[in-house]
Amino acid sequence: MKTRKDVHPAQAGSRSRPAKTPVEKLFVTFNGETVRGYVLAIDARTGREKEAASSGNAQPPPVIVFFPGHAQRPDDAFEFTGRLAWKSRSGIVIVPVCDTPHGDDPSLRGDDGKVTVLVELVRHACAGLGLGIHGQAPQTGAMAVALGPPAPPLPPGSPRVMLAVVGWSHGAILARRVAHAYPGTVVSLAQVCPAGYEATTPGKLTARFVRESASMVARAGGEGRMGKLARSAWGFTKGLCGDFARSIALAGTSLDPSKVLRVFRDIHDCTTLCDSTRFKASHLRRIAVFFGASDTLMDPIRLLGTAEVGDPCKEDLERFRRRFFADVPDSATIRLGILPGTHAAPVTHAETYADAVLEGIGEGPGKVGEAGGGR
Repeated sequence: MKTRKDVHPAQAGSRSRPAKTPVEKLFVTFNGETVRGYVLAIDARTGREKEAASSGNAQPPPVIVFFPGHAQRPDDAFEFTGRLAWKSRSGIVIVPVCDTPHGDDPSLRGDDGKVTVLVELVRHACAGLGLGIHGQAPQTGAMAVALGPPAPPLPPGSPRVMLAVVGWSHGAILARRVAHAYPGTVVSLAQVCPAGYEATTPGKLTARFVRESASMVARAGGEGRMGKLARSAWGFTKGLCGDFARSIALAGTSLDPSKVLRVFRDIHDCTTLCDSTRFKASHLRRIAVFFGASDTLMDPIRLLGTAEVGDPCKEDLERFRRRFFADVPDSATIRLGILPGTHAAPVTHAETYADAVLEGIGEGPGKVGEAGGGR
């Protein structure tokens, strides 16, 4: 099917919905230890789009990188990520996941080291698609990451892409960290049902998670949401148990019992308060943050002071901007919204959240608002 240049391929109907592909499993050597890494590359591009990208005649649109929630596997929210790929300008979504680093240097444990590993997994996946990443070379020295098996080397002149990072729950913190750490690479940020917007403790967060788990079941409703929720819960269980089992094995082989506790480092890192004093965002062109109206874990009433589904008022947005994105210039667009659903909304309301994310960061098929202080 011939597509006009001014029509998005997904709008024109030339793209097919992407099928779920196998998750690539890798060994990751970093900071004196070897852990497991997983990456899913979703490529919804047409043959013509791939040919155009490989020609290097034009700058490809940003590739979307999705960071899932705590203990989730890369394909657990495939309805959400698959729609992101299908409807996005680039047609590509990369989903990287890795075990929590707990190596020799304490400063590179937990999220502090995970950011480096995850970006290397993204680089690896992009290389498999014949794409390099703009402004980001493989880490060297103490920060070096070795992946096995390695990706094939990129041919000279391969196109290089920017990244648009999207995070869910704990993944929202990782997305903010990656945006801060790679300002020459990341152009936009989206967060759904995000952690990082309040100072709390691991104990309080765990108690809220237990309550929210019960609430998610009670509010699952129809449209097959209970089945989607059950699959998501099973993915979380597999991820958590698998990581814990590997941590026991790693503690035995390294003779370091503290590695068993690395799973709990994730819970601690989930309580990180993210604002511009810690994680700069002034380079971002677009920022979109969406909370779930029925999410008691990341409750918009508690965090934003509003209970309305939809867009908070102008005063709410300005207060949010000053508190968490104070360094972002007025020329950038910040979109803040409250959408239906619980903390599992990216799974149970995948279409709603995927479309909102794409519109919020300007990567969707529809016409989006002009940049500049928009809601």
